[in-house]
Amino acid sequence: MTFSGSANMKETKSRNVKDSWESEFGYGWKQSNARRCRAHRPPESTLSVSSDIRFTRRKLTRPCQGCCAAAAAMLILMLLTAVAVYLGHMYLFGDPLNRQIFRGSFVVSSWGDGGGEAGGGRGNHSREGDLRQALLDVYKNSQLRSCFVSAEILALDTAEEGTRVHFEVSFEPIFTSVGTGEVAAALSHELHAPTAPALLRLQLLPETLHIEENTVISSQGLDELDTTPADAPSTEAATAEAVEELRECSPLTLPLCKHLPYNITSYPNLVGHVNKEVLLRDLVAFRELLDAECSHLAQDFVCEMLQPRCSEGRLLRPCRAYCRAFHAGCGARLPDRLKPHFDCSRFPDYFGPGSCLPEPECHSSLQRLALSRRACDGVPDCADAQDERACAHCAAAGGRGLRCALNTRCLPQHLRCDGTPDCPDGSDEAGCLWVSRSLASWRRETAETTLGAVRSRAGYAVWAERGRAGKVCAAPYEHDRKALLSVANSLCRALTFKSASNAEVVHDAEAEEAEIAEEAAPEYVEVVDPAAPEISFLKSDCPERRVVRVVCDQLECGTASARGPRARAGVQGLPRSALPGDWPWHAALLRTHVHACDAALVHPAWLITTASCFQGQPKAEWTARLGSVRIQSTSPWQQERRIVGMVRSPVEGSMLALVRLEEPLEMTDFVRPACLPETGPGAAAPTVCNTLGWTRNRDQLQRIHVVPSPMQSCENASIATANGLCAEPLYDQDDCDEEEYAGSSMMCFDEKTKHWSLVGVSGWRIACTKIGLGRPRIYDSVSSHVDWIRRTISNSAR
Repeated sequence: MTFSGSANMKETKSRNVKDSWESEFGYGWKQSNARRCRAHRPPESTLSVSSDIRFTRRKLTRPCQGCCAAAAAMLILMLLTAVAVYLGHMYLFGDPLNRQIFRGSFVVSSWGDGGGEAGGGRGNHSREGDLRQALLDVYKNSQLRSCFVSAEILALDTAEEGTRVHFEVSFEPIFTSVGTGEVAAALSHELHAPTAPALLRLQLLPETLHIEENTVISSQGLDELDTTPADAPSTEAATAEAVEELRECSPLTLPLCKHLPYNITSYPNLVGHVNKEVLLRDLVAFRELLDAECSHLAQDFVCEMLQPRCSEGRLLRPCRAYCRAFHAGCGARLPDRLKPHFDCSRFPDYFGPGSCLPEPECHSSLQRLALSRRACDGVPDCADAQDERACAHCAAAGGRGLRCALNTRCLPQHLRCDGTPDCPDGSDEAGCLWVSRSLASWRRETAETTLGAVRSRAGYAVWAERGRAGKVCAAPYEHDRKALLSVANSLCRALTFKSASNAEVVHDAEAEEAEIAEEAAPEYVEVVDPAAPEISFLKSDCPERRVVRVVCDQLECGTASARGPRARAGVQGLPRSALPGDWPWHAALLRTHVHACDAALVHPAWLITTASCFQGQPKAEWTARLGSVRIQSTSPWQQERRIVGMVRSPVEGSMLALVRLEEPLEMTDFVRPACLPETGPGAAAPTVCNTLGWTRNRDQLQRIHVVPSPMQSCENASIATANGLCAEPLYDQDDCDEEEYAGSSMMCFDEKTKHWSLVGVSGWRIACTKIGLGRPRIYDSVSSHVDWIRRTISNSAR
């Protein structure tokens, strides 16, 4: 082997090292004003090693071998020198810093061209061009000129003093970052200097100048957002209702949001702006979001975040379903610093007027989706049921009429709990005795409809009669624990809890709040005979304000309580198209806002589905929606929770999976768990079974009557498994209308207990057959997983 160019190696080495160091120090950077900034030319190559290596087959002589060894050693030495130069540059001088972007604003009181405000004289586009050129001149002539890259005008907004100009300037430093004070000082100096004719033509207000680095322009979090939200009350835990801190309401002043249907707001807002000045300085980020036109809800939702409604000293947040609808269009465009404030899990579900702000103009959205036929059909398709309010059947009841929950009828408020059923399903006489965390929350939840109140496991004993409501006074049995427990047992069982675990006497805190606010005192009743089969009450003054607080045991599973007494009839009277409350344990799983799978609720924080839903989706965002039977609609009883974990079945060959929700669901007539199947030798074989599918347009939930079949029936339709359960539709399908999603449940009705049990879970999506006959289907059997399910849920609570 010979190496050409080996002569004068020492001189070449010295020259190469020197050239290498010189090229390293001239790495596209230059010194200016004690600051190193990137020059506007492409970086140069710093290392260049050129060699010509030829191989020959002849045997090398001893002198030649020595030359080759020397050449190789020299080459290695040169490479080590180059590595040392590179490491020294990296660790002694540091990497070039990332580009710094600063955003700021100032107010122009007059434009100096006779145009007055921004709306007159020259157009905004001409003014934006002039302002941009003025900013370019300012920074190109400043001490930061070597680091300065660009300047942009972002927006012009109307302000009380004139026109607020939002701008952005960029710099590229290397060894020392540019400070906010230096950027502001450069602009302030030019504003007062006689050499800035472009800006002097404008009458600027220097005291309104504000500049912040874009990486640190972050909204100050509200105190209540920084705390961990308490778990919602469920059948597993009893928690007190959180009361938001009282606020001072102030007039709404932001011109961008003057279209809102209210004019009272409060600071800090829901994005953390502590006052109007801070909001105006940060407004440009939200203007960019609105200019993207990512959703027809964008302006309304953003304005309700920036100028939230203040009612009776409390802020009203947008509803969770409203937030989800906004995220479906604009979620991907939210800046990272705003995402925590726009996290839908921080927003409440709708539970009556005053609980949150529902989606505006929902009725118009139904028309936009070609679903206007759903208006006035007795089933609410908007969170606040506005599609059912302006109907002819509710006109006679007036604006404050009480809707029969699932019927086309409205009642005056005084007909509730008057002893006579006025709704077709008698729901106006249900819930006249209740357990609630507070009387105020119960009034809010039942203000519009005859069903829908939260089934709290623990709370005050509440009564209602002829439009009035109050609490049960402990006197004269406040020292008789047996009598109080008898009342509690009767009350809990009426609410479909198994029994009462405790009854105690507490002071009515809401009475004190009413006295402080100078409001009407609460009404009370006292028990006549706690041991009577039907407990009756008498009006009471309850002078000591000591009332009964009840703690119920576990909620009964597998009961469609919204159907009332008809729930014990099984499938009799059940319509093919599901109504809200028919299947309160059914959940639709949404992957990035798109319906992808189904599941069944077995615990307030746990669902059962199939693991096949999550295959190949490691980073997808999953959400569970319950209380709704129409995917394109928003029910007043709808609840959504984010899925935060999955535990797959340990049974070999099974695809069953438990998924955990971010927070427990509220138990209502429309959201409650199914039962797990009975196991053991005494368990009865299921006979009356149903599964749930979706119509051809994948929007309406429908039931399919199925019967268990021998596994041989399914061998030609699917792959049989040891843990499989075969079922076939009871009736032939002529229209091929239903499609069953993966994770859909097979439920069977127990005639003895009158409860629905979850028997199987579909492992894959099942499309209907086109030949008009019911297609056999295989489900993952749940009975072999009961112990594992209970153990997993129990361990998670520790």
